[in-house]
Amino acid sequence: LERYYIQTDFADLEATSEGFTTEDLLTVRMLPSVKNAELRYTVNGRARLGGAEKKLEFNYIDGNEISKMLLVSGEPYEKEKSGIWINSDFAVRQGINVGDTLQLTCEGVDFYETVRGTVSNPEHVYFLIDGTYIEPDIGGYGYAFLDAGEYPGESLLFDTMYVDVYGVEHQYYLTDEEKAAIDGCRQDITQAISKTSLAFTAKQKQTGYDSIAVDVGSYKTLRTFFPAIFMMIAVLGIVTTMTRLVTKQRTVIGTLKALGFSNVVVMIHYVSYSVVIALTGAILGAVVGWYTLGASIFDSMKAYYCIPGYSMEVSGTVVITIVLIPVIAGVTNYMACRKLLVQRASEILRPEPPAVMGAGLLEKTPLWSKMNFATRWNLRDVNRNRLRTIAAVLGVLQCAMLLYTAFGVNELNKSVENWEYSELSPANYTVTFSAGTDYGTVYDYARQYSGQMVQSAPADLISGDDSGLYRITVVDEGNLYRFQAENGDYTKLPDHGVAISKRAADRFGIAVGDTMGFRMPPASKVYDVKVELIYKAPNSQGIAMKRSCFEELGADFRPDTLYTDMTVPFTYVNDRTEIASVFSKEQYIRSMKAKGASFDYSVLYIMVIAVAIGIVVMYNLGILSFIEKVREIATLKVLGFPTNKIRWILQQQNIFITGIGTAIGLALGPTVLEFMMAEVDVDADYMYSRMSPMPYVYAFALSFILSIAVNSIISSKVKDIDMVEALKGVE
Repeated sequence: LERYYIQTDFADLEATSEGFTTEDLLTVRMLPSVKNAELRYTVNGRARLGGAEKKLEFNYIDGNEISKMLLVSGEPYEKEKSGIWINSDFAVRQGINVGDTLQLTCEGVDFYETVRGTVSNPEHVYFLIDGTYIEPDIGGYGYAFLDAGEYPGESLLFDTMYVDVYGVEHQYYLTDEEKAAIDGCRQDITQAISKTSLAFTAKQKQTGYDSIAVDVGSYKTLRTFFPAIFMMIAVLGIVTTMTRLVTKQRTVIGTLKALGFSNVVVMIHYVSYSVVIALTGAILGAVVGWYTLGASIFDSMKAYYCIPGYSMEVSGTVVITIVLIPVIAGVTNYMACRKLLVQRASEILRPEPPAVMGAGLLEKTPLWSKMNFATRWNLRDVNRNRLRTIAAVLGVLQCAMLLYTAFGVNELNKSVENWEYSELSPANYTVTFSAGTDYGTVYDYARQYSGQMVQSAPADLISGDDSGLYRITVVDEGNLYRFQAENGDYTKLPDHGVAISKRAADRFGIAVGDTMGFRMPPASKVYDVKVELIYKAPNSQGIAMKRSCFEELGADFRPDTLYTDMTVPFTYVNDRTEIASVFSKEQYIRSMKAKGASFDYSVLYIMVIAVAIGIVVMYNLGILSFIEKVREIATLKVLGFPTNKIRWILQQQNIFITGIGTAIGLALGPTVLEFMMAEVDVDADYMYSRMSPMPYVYAFALSFILSIAVNSIISSKVKDIDMVEALKGVE
């Protein structure tokens, strides 16, 4: 994306108005903060292809230096050159080739143009041609570029100006200084030219840029946070596996040393074995990841975004991980072998005697004598093997934490869907109006469909020296657009003053009773208001107020959205110019589910991996514990303890460790979930949605089921212990 934006010189600032003249362009180019500027006129039309009409966005340009089209095939654009340059995805899907002559319709005029080339454009990375679409349909509709001289109408009036700003060197990862330079240029242009409807969009707020930035941010969490947790689990798995390997090979190591093999030769043999196995596993894991989760994320991005030449690449982090895992395995095996090889061969050949530990503090209390034999035996074993116990707790902890996170994401997605479209906006239909639609027209529709009028627009919120771009929502009388207080109860907007969303309030450090300001671009007037309420919202963050309060400030109420329970014909979008879109509640819900499907799959994938690694860690630790306790278990059998009783004693310790690990994991789970969801969408406030206790229940149950199942498999080996062999080792 960064390379694409650099290659096409993605505009730093986009200005729109009812019309820009050549004099306006020259004035802006003379400003010290402006590096370059170009004009463009954009309008929707149609192309007739094989008897069918397809929607096509026409862009009439006077140059191709800023947010320029990138040539995919054909001949490059030249000023005053005839012909049309078609979006490459549209051309491929519709079977259009360079040299074809297309029949086009623009603003009621039919004309013909020859296709000079196929192109892509950074302004259309995320492209919805009009309000009839909630999600992109790549290639189903398209965009095209023509020289301004090819405009088929009587006179062309440019409606957009693209600006390059001095001091902005980056295209995607903007610094705070660069964002400030863009804002400063916006103010310079506002003062230099006088337009009644002048509005600006900084590059970081451009629809495509902002949308892909959110998605990239969500996957950034997956590629940083979760790998860090997995590495911690993997280290436990590697340590337990390698330690178990050396412990199991104790007799073999002693025999090799007794036969005259040097310590170095034995060390190289075992260390190289662990390195080869770990390296093989790391490479296979990377390959599997490439074709599963990697391919899924990549395909989901391709379905929404048009970025030519992008492909899957091997991250440097993957290479580092592939190297790091064998190193950890080798070092672990080295430490385990070194501990054995410093002993004499005769000592190695005998089973390792159990560690001798003094009486713990608990054993010196009266409580100790009241405990049954199984509890005392397990507590002594835990005290004797503290590191192994801590490792087991950590393994269960991380497994439970990730399970809660996975179940929590699923719960939040479902609850946010219900919260937004059933509780806060229960209207069956949402109608949005074209820019400039007068109040009377919207009011007539509101009366016809018994709807509630709402104005939603960008606004600069100001608190002291701090400011930020959010949204202002002005609500007319009605009950189809609702608000909830921080405790989740429905609340009415204050009769005087404003309400502010919780996330915006936290951002500015604002509390009820404080005074703040807001400004609605392009107007420069700042309104000072008192905060009377803090509300919670799932997505749109900013301030909200009643229409009466808004008009008391001297502002004009200009509704742009209508919420209604009555059925509104979808054909209105094509039949009536004042209506930009008509969407049902079901369409919004389907779109939300479709967009979240890839992320849900990623979380499910992570949950499966967490369970798999957790099982490996639990099994290895359980086997190590069992091997260390073989002599004690054999002693219990000799003393007459039945097999099932011994297995229950072992299971008690497992339940104790699993309980501690699960409790800590579930306590940390909400923090991890909140962090992850905040990273997924910085403007969303998912954690204020109502969560049921089910994620706790599922994670708790699954953690215990896995742990008990693994321990049952291990403890079943009790019946196979050779008591004579186990007890004769240390004499």
